[in-house]
Parts: sequence; C-alpha cells; structure tokens
Amino acid sequence: MTHPPSDSFSDVLLPSGEERNEGTILIVDDERVICDLLVEILSENHHYELLSAGDGETALQICSDRDVDLVFTDLRMPGMGGLRLLAELKKLVPETPVVIITGYGSKEDVIQALRLGASNFLLKPNDVENVASIAEKILSMRQRERLGEELFQFFEEEQQSFILPSSLRYALPLIDFLTARLVVLGICTHAELKNIRLALDEALVNAVVHGNLEISSEMKGTTLTDLVRYDEEVRNRSTMTPFCSRKVIVKSRIDRKRAKYTVQDEGKGFDHRSLPNDFSNVDNLVSHGRGLLLIKTFMDEVTFNDSGNAITMIKNARTGTKRSA
Repeated sequence: MTHPPSDSFSDVLLPSGEERNEGTILIVDDERVICDLLVEILSENHHYELLSAGDGETALQICSDRDVDLVFTDLRMPGMGGLRLLAELKKLVPETPVVIITGYGSKEDVIQALRLGASNFLLKPNDVENVASIAEKILSMRQRERLGEELFQFFEEEQQSFILPSSLRYALPLIDFLTARLVVLGICTHAELKNIRLALDEALVNAVVHGNLEISSEMKGTTLTDLVRYDEEVRNRSTMTPFCSRKVIVKSRIDRKRAKYTVQDEGKGFDHRSLPNDFSNVDNLVSHGRGLLLIKTFMDEVTFNDSGNAITMIKNARTGTKRSA
C-alpha cells in the first residue's frame, strides 16, 4: 500500500515571540495530517523552528537553501522517496541527521536506511509519540558538537608530555591523541594529517626499536625468514635488561602557528650529521631507511639533538590560516 498522491506543500512555522530557537527541524511527508501531527508534538515544551515539505524534491531544495539541524522523513512518498532523499542529503549535507518514519516500509527498508546513514527510525503510528524525545536527544548532541567546534576560536596553546615504555602498543592511540585537533586549528588538511601521523609513527618506531632496543634496520633483511627473525628479536629484547627498562619521551606543543613534536629515546643515539641532505638517491634511501625519508618529506622542519637520540619535527600552519571570528 502506498500513500495517495497529494499536492506538494512547504510550510515554515517559527517559534513564537522572542523565545530561543532550539534548532531547525524539517518534516517530510506527503500526508498533510502526519506533518501537522508531528509539528504539534514537537511544538510542545520546545521552541524549534519547524519546516515541512510534502515531497523529497521540495525537502532537498529547502536543505540546499538554508541550514537544517534535523530531518524527519517518510519512507514511501510519490516521486523522490525517503531512501533516495536520505542518499541525496548525505551527499549535500552529510552532517545533518536524518530519521526515517514509516508505516509501510519493510524491515529491509529500515536496515537499508540505517546503512545509508539514517540516525534512527520511527514506525507509524505507535512510535510517533517518540518523535519529541528523539529530536531532543539528537539536537542536544548536535549543539554540544557545535559548541566544541566554536571553542577552538579561543584556543591559544596546548602542551603534552608522555613517558612511555619501550612498546609499540601505545603508538597509534598516542598519535591519534596528539593530532586530533590539527585540522580544526588550520595546521593541516585531512590529507596532510595522514602524512603527519605517518611521520610520527616512523619516529616512534625508530625510538623504540632502533633506539631503546638497539636493533638495526639492516636486521630486517630482504626475505620473509629475515623478517620473522627480526620480529622475534624485537619481542625478545623487549623483555631483556637493560632494554626493557628504557623509556620513550614524547612531547608536543601546538598553537595556531605550528605543531611541534619531540620524540626521545634512552638509547645510544646515532651520528645524524652523516645523514644526506638529499634523499633522492636510491642508495641513500637504502642506507638510511624510508622512515627518515617520510619524516623529512611530510614535516616542514626536522632536527636532532647532539647525541642523536631525540628528533624534533615541526609542521607549520597552512598559509593564510586565520583565527575564527
């Protein structure tokens, strides 16, 4: 069974008086009575800006023209149905939550909607009364996310310091933690963020394996047998004295101009002065490893301390980055 066709409609219902707008909600359903019912329920005890549309095309146009915080859409409608509308909205405004409402869709339709990115679903008529609680929960989360983003306009500086055991198990969680705010602060793009994380990973591997455990990169060899032997040696030295007691010290300082990271081990260090300035030569790459090549390529400044057991990497903010107004 499908809904009977109806003339397309679009309404805007603003909060009354000078009350604070708690969010803009768009209701999409070709049955006018359902739209009116949802508007009535959502109007109780809240001050939302409520929009309604009678078809998917109109809803998509509304979301193109203005900011919408939450969309409730019927699954079955003439023309553009709820699933297609959901897919189009995820391309147009991917951050906008969409809740599917249906009394006709099958379980498979609901599952497909969730896989397409729907935030929740309601079944008519029994679940309709839950529309207010779902809206409140979703919009509350959205507001908190936005305030978190706005908070960064007041950001000045942060510094972190970690003293870690000689184990690589903490490397990836630490890298995620130290780089979580670089994009929003304008230090780098999403693509550059991946490169910065790779550089930090190489520095941590060098500190643990080559620095504290004193295992040279040549031990990897060129065969699978060599690699197995290498991994076994890493595990063995992780439990042997004095290697197992050594620490890795990681420090970071981030402001709006740059991100600075220092990774220091307690090993013997190496003669960094012998490093080539130009890594374009294949022989240099083989001799000194791909790790330093990646670090020097992805970071703007790379320096070592005198003993060669500490590396400092700097990524400068992108040109033209300005503080948010």
